Amino acid sequence: MHGYVVAAIVGFVMMSASTGFAEDRLIVPSITGAFLDTATSLAPSPDSQTPTTQAVDVARPRRPWPLPALYGSAIFLHACDTYLTLSALNAGASELNPVLKPFTNQPLAFIAVKAGLTAASIAGAEQMWKHDHRAKAVVLMMLTNAMMVGITAHNAEVLQRFR
Repeated sequence: MHGYVVAAIVGFVMMSASTGFAEDRLIVPSITGAFLDTATSLAPSPDSQTPTTQAVDVARPRRPWPLPALYGSAIFLHACDTYLTLSALNAGASELNPVLKPFTNQPLAFIAVKAGLTAASIAGAEQMWKHDHRAKAVVLMMLTNAMMVGITAHNAEVLQRFR
């Protein structure tokens, strides 16, 4: 059963990131053209009484679709890891991560640190995206998620041994 869970998580992470290296600029001109053609055909004629007051900027997408999926899966994996870790700690296991070990007796602090680590990985990818390192942002999130799949699977095994 455990192997199926790990395989499902790995499959989800890989599927959500499979187009991380796809060039999204190829589709932008056709989408932009479609939006601009539609906006032009819907714009009032010059002799109309209603003036056009706002332009729409559709020239560049805000994020490629894999990034939000990778962000969501990172949040999910970190939440699973937090739950499994706290459950294993309650069952008698000990934390091996030296960064998190001081917080094992304080569940709210532990959750806060885990949330901060999750936010840091997402913020790092966002900074890479803003500085036009798109592929690096996607790779960072893929690596983060792959690492979290392994950690979460390990914590699930530990929890099973202690139950």
